[in-house]
Amino acid sequence: SEKDRADYTVFVVGGMDEAGILQIISVVRARMNALEIVDTIFALEQLYKPEIFALEEGQISKAIGPFLNEEMIKRNVYPNLMGLHPHADKQQRARSIQARMRARAVRFDKELDWFQTFHDELIRFPRDRHDDQVDAFAYLGLVLDRMVEAPTQVELDEEKYLEEFNKSGL
Repeated sequence: SEKDRADYTVFVVGGMDEAGILQIISVVRARMNALEIVDTIFALEQLYKPEIFALEEGQISKAIGPFLNEEMIKRNVYPNLMGLHPHADKQQRARSIQARMRARAVRFDKELDWFQTFHDELIRFPRDRHDDQVDAFAYLGLVLDRMVEAPTQVELDEEKYLEEFNKSGL
């Protein structure tokens, strides 16, 4: 909803660097209607080409699902969508990302326009009325927990070497 008292819709965009550090590169926070949410999904898909686009199951995916499916066909763009089922409470969901933060495995560009509002909400959680950014960030942590880490170039080279070595019969 776009009403002043409505919750915000939040998109948190992040990626893992070679050192395993989560780099948060964008946070979009606004009160949006279903069509605006769908347009934002496609804008982020075009801009960042994420491996996974996670959406909370329930009210959000049910509300935008028909619009999103129609637009995917119309635009011939099919984001890799992953449905996330809300489980436990927000504090429980945030545990994974909290652990990453404590391990100093998350980085932000503090000069970006979204950072201060994001930071303030993280600091005030769970005592603040607004926790939508925290919740989206927590879901990112849960998605990362499910993903398999890609092999490094060194690991790929070693695997190739072992395959060749085993073929040689030595």
